[in-house]
Amino acid sequence: MMLKAENLRAGYSGDDAVRDISLEVEEGSCVALVGANGAGKSTLAKALCGQLKPRGGNVFFNGQKITGLPASEIAKRGLCLCPEGRHIFAPLTVEENLLLGAYTHLPSIGPFRRKASDDLQRIFSIFPRLGERLSQQAGSLSGGEQQMLAIARSLMGKPRFMILDEPSMGLAPILVKEVFQAIASLHASGITILLSEQFAKIALAVSDHAYIIERGSVILEGPSKSLANNPAVISAYLG
Repeated sequence: MMLKAENLRAGYSGDDAVRDISLEVEEGSCVALVGANGAGKSTLAKALCGQLKPRGGNVFFNGQKITGLPASEIAKRGLCLCPEGRHIFAPLTVEENLLLGAYTHLPSIGPFRRKASDDLQRIFSIFPRLGERLSQQAGSLSGGEQQMLAIARSLMGKPRFMILDEPSMGLAPILVKEVFQAIASLHASGITILLSEQFAKIALAVSDHAYIIERGSVILEGPSKSLANNPAVISAYLG
């Protein structure tokens, strides 16, 4: 089991936004976290990768306990978060954003750009549009292109496990389709993915297994195809 959470609790103030959630993600799989806006998905994502310190429970990555470790240390182990809202560096170019994503494995001195060349070419094979906009300011990209850049920047760190938090947020339907085609390609390449997404139909279509979250708790889990045919899920999320 590549990622495992046991009775995880987390929040910002007052009540917990994540309440005793347990989940497992097998290596090479794509697992979806499905729930409405405010269900606790983003809080869970941050607690899993160290951006938010859990209030209880434990997180294990490749069999090792990572609860309480700094996010930077967890990223070096190969678990990265592509956050909700993209958080790209708008004044910097596309290339500069991508190179910043490679900080975990490239030297701090020397021909940084040349050493990242192979990684950049891999990114452009997945997101050709970014290669066409390499010297363009990231803030001038369309919403879909910014989401592609956010995912690509995470990929530059050569993660073994990616948490994608709400990748469809704010995108037009045609761009959602393009972004999720890229996510399916990443899954096919062998990267393990935990996908946090409020649009259940597309999340269940690209994932192997899913957890349905309401008010900070898992209310249902199972193979994605089974959940997509579950009357309760259809009524609440797919209707």
